Formats: sequence, C-alpha cells, structure tokens
Amino acid sequence: MPNRQLMLVSRILIVRWLAVGACAVLLAPAARPQPAPLADPRLYDYLIQQNQAQLVVLSEQQLLPAPAIIKLAAALRETDNGNRAPGVQPSANYLDLESQLVQRIGPEASNLHLGRSRNDLGATSERMVLRDELLRVLAAQADARAALLHLAGDHIHTILPGFTHSVQAQPTSLAHFLAAFLSGMERDEQRLREAYARVNASPLGAAAFTTSGFRLDRQRLARLLGFPMLVENSYDAIMVSTVDSKAEVASALSVASLNVGRFAQQFLIQYSDSHPGLNLTDEAVGHSSIMPQKRNPRQAERLRILASSVLGDAQTVLLTAHNTPGGESADIRIPLLERTTQVSANAAAMYAMYTELLRSIRVDSQRTLSLVEGDYATVTELADTLLREAGVPFRTGHAVAAALTQFGRAAGKRPGEITHADADAIYRRLTGAPLPISEASLRLALSPRGFVEGRRGTGGPQPEEMRRMLDAHARSLQASRDWLEAQRSAQQAAASMLRDAFAALR
Repeated sequence: MPNRQLMLVSRILIVRWLAVGACAVLLAPAARPQPAPLADPRLYDYLIQQNQAQLVVLSEQQLLPAPAIIKLAAALRETDNGNRAPGVQPSANYLDLESQLVQRIGPEASNLHLGRSRNDLGATSERMVLRDELLRVLAAQADARAALLHLAGDHIHTILPGFTHSVQAQPTSLAHFLAAFLSGMERDEQRLREAYARVNASPLGAAAFTTSGFRLDRQRLARLLGFPMLVENSYDAIMVSTVDSKAEVASALSVASLNVGRFAQQFLIQYSDSHPGLNLTDEAVGHSSIMPQKRNPRQAERLRILASSVLGDAQTVLLTAHNTPGGESADIRIPLLERTTQVSANAAAMYAMYTELLRSIRVDSQRTLSLVEGDYATVTELADTLLREAGVPFRTGHAVAAALTQFGRAAGKRPGEITHADADAIYRRLTGAPLPISEASLRLALSPRGFVEGRRGTGGPQPEEMRRMLDAHARSLQASRDWLEAQRSAQQAAASMLRDAFAALR
C-alpha cells in the first residue's frame, strides 16, 4: 500500500478510536461525589471533634431545640462507637457520616450541618493535622539540638581545622563548629514556630466561603478545637490559606533541611580521611561484603538522603499548588496535605537520624589537632602579632607570613618546626630589618591552641566565649521545650473542655 494511502487509513482509524472513547465517556454513569481518602486516620478523628463542637455551639446558641440536640448527640456517640469497632474503616467524608446519622434518627440528622460546608470542615481538619506535624518535627528537632549541645559542651578545648573553599583555612574548636549548626537550628525553629502560629487558626464556620445566614459562634468553635484565633476572612479561610498554610510548612522544613544536609556532607568529607578525627561507633557504620577494612558512614549517608528528600518533596508541594485557581479544587486539598505530611514525616525522621549520628560520633582530639599542626592555618595570627606587638603594617605582616609559609612547605617543615632564625631571615629579606617579635611570641602565633584561645571577638572559639554561647543555647533549648509543653497542654485542655461540654448534651 502506498505511503499516502497508509497515512489516510491511519487517520481514519484514529478518528474512529477517539469517537468511540468519547461515546464511552458520555454514556458512563454519573460519578459519585469524591470521598475523602482514608490515608490519615486523624482526619476521621478531627471530623468527629468538629461535629461534637458544632453540637455544643448549637446548644449554647439555641440554634436547634434542646431535644433535637440531645438526640443528635446520642446518635453521634453511637455512630462513632460503631465506626471504631475492630475491622471498621470509618470515612472522613462528612456526607458518609451524615448518612449514618440519618439512618439512625431520620432526615433531621442533617440539621447538624447547619451553617457549615465540607469546605470549612476539611480546611479545619487539615490545619489540625498540620499543627500535629509541626509539633512532632519540633520535638524531634529539640532532641537533635540537645545532642549537638552535649557534644559541643564536651569539646570546648578540642582543636579542629576550619575550611574555606574546601581548603584548610584557620583552626577553630569543635564546639565552635558544632555551635554554628546549633544557631542554624534555632533559626529553623523560629521559622517553624512562626508557621505553627499561622497554621493554628480556625477556618471553621466559614462554610463554603461566605459563612451562612446562621450566626454560628466561630470563636467558640475555635476554642473548643484548641485554636487560639480565626482565619477571619471566610473567603481566605477556604480559597487562599488552604494553599499557603501547607506551602509555608513545607518551605520552612525545606530551609531546615539545608543545614542538616550540609552538616552531613561536611562530616562525610572529613570522614573520607584514612584516619578521621571524627569517627563513628561500630553501630553507626556499615561493612563491605568483600573489603574487611571498610567502615562505611551509614548514618551520615542516610541523614544526607533524608535531608535531600525533605528538600525535594517540599518543592513538589509548591509545584502542586502552583497555578491552581483560588477555590476549593481537588489538588489543593487532601493530595496537597498528603504531600506536605510526607515532607514533615521525612523531617521528623531526619532529625531522629541527626540525633543518632551525633550520639555516635567519637572524637580523636589528637588527630584533629595534628591536622591543624600539619599545615600553616595559623599564620594569620603571625601577621596580627607583628601588628599588635611591633606596629608592622598588616599587609607587610601578611607578606611575611605568606613567605614563611612558602619556605616551610618547600623545606618540608611543619609550623612548629619553624625556628626564630628562619622567620628572622625571611623578615630581613622582605623588610631589611630584624624580626621584631620574640621567640615566645613567634611560637604562640604559630600554635593552634594559642590561635584559638587568643581570639577576642564576640562569637569566637575562645573557651570563655564558647561557654557563654553554649549557656545561651541551653537556655534557648529549654525555652523551646517549655513552648512545646505549653502547646501540648493547650491542646489537651481544649480536648478536655470539648469532652466535658459534649458529655453534658444528654
């Protein structure tokens, strides 16, 4: 068959196939309303709590007759008990729950929905899940901070090489290095707590998005569910904040993953040394099936993977929400919540692995010191000493320190092996004058410990400054734990208030 005829036949077949498909779609039975997925059992729990709170408010505001409220409350108790029986998977779709209530007491059961929509019910349940997740992540983060603080406190005097451009730069202390990541986690905690404050606001009573003709007490509904404030604008509660609340949580967690991943990577770089100064316990490493000598840094590698997963999944949250219309659309509801809780689950696991890694680190302080002593990381202090003790201009001192470094490396000498005569000869060659500092000053300038302990600036690695900063970090950690306890207590108090108020409806 000629090519032209073959193309014509192909086009006809494609058109017929498309027509058959279109007819099949048109003749298909009408789809049922979309049920809420059962992936997260909390969604059912929070649906029940919202209905309990609704009945309390309907009673307090006398929006339904007392006998009707008592009847509805009894039906809700019986239905909930049945749904929690072994083997039963309750639906988080309000219409399924309402159908069960109607079967028990008749059509008047639908009056429970007075002034509400599945929109505000769903938006409220999602926020209740998000605040749970944030508290879980913050608790795991607090444990990692405690482990980091403990390790830093043990190593205020441990000298460690610092790096810029992945090249040894200046010595510092292990405590100074670790406390930098503590500072980063404190900023991460601030972002997460700010996200929590905005998530912890109630959309309930916004109904579809314009509230309703019934004057439901939204403030009372919020208090019964442990929300300290409202998402006030009802259009915002349904149409706008349903996206940015989830996106903010994911974004804050993505930022938090960066410092964790960078710590893991920095640890792995130094661990690649054949004799690492920061080592791991046997429980924290993996072993090769063929190479007996291998101790693979399993925990650090897993930590890096988890940090990357948090970062990657958070971008998926943003991309899923990107260009969605303002409105109650399927992609910004349960699917977006599920993607966000995947980020938070990985974040909690990331912090748990971070804690394990920190507790598994074993420090060889002699090795970390010898790494510094093997190179010329202290010569900045030589230039500073020449300026401080003899008034030598810094750039002149810098040139002397650079020439001394070149001489020492070429001669195969370590900094501690440079003699006063060596330094004097270099200084005379560059300036025409004798070296204006003593043997003792030269030795101290080239000493890693003298370098670290001689720092004077706020926030430096000198022991007295490290103790001050670690004390501040300890206070910050305790404040974080106190805040977490206060949030849990507030949730428990609200749950108790709701239980008592609902129990009185008899």
